[in-house]
Amino acid sequence: MAERGAADGSPHDRADYFGAATLVVRGVEVPVRVELRGYPEPTDGVYRWVGRVDASDALTEVLGDEQRTPCVVRTDAAARPAVVGDRDLWNRYRIMGKSTPPYPLA
Repeated sequence: MAERGAADGSPHDRADYFGAATLVVRGVEVPVRVELRGYPEPTDGVYRWVGRVDASDALTEVLGDEQRTPCVVRTDAAARPAVVGDRDLWNRYRIMGKSTPPYPLA
């Protein structure tokens, strides 16, 4: 089951999945915490999911300065291909995937 924000009104309450995951980047497994949400894209009918990976020194070490790096996002529910994108000022990486997400759809 997806973890959710505990407090009422938490911004995490809008997430489809907020919790532990493992990113596999170039064969290296990095345990992380992710916040993901998804939506069906009306123009092409593909389900897309996006979110952020909490700050992780281990992930930064694996990625270096590279952007748009292919990876696999693995949760207790599933493992799915994705792309790790840019890093924000708080050292959180954007993550994007399409088709079936790595979490159960309600």
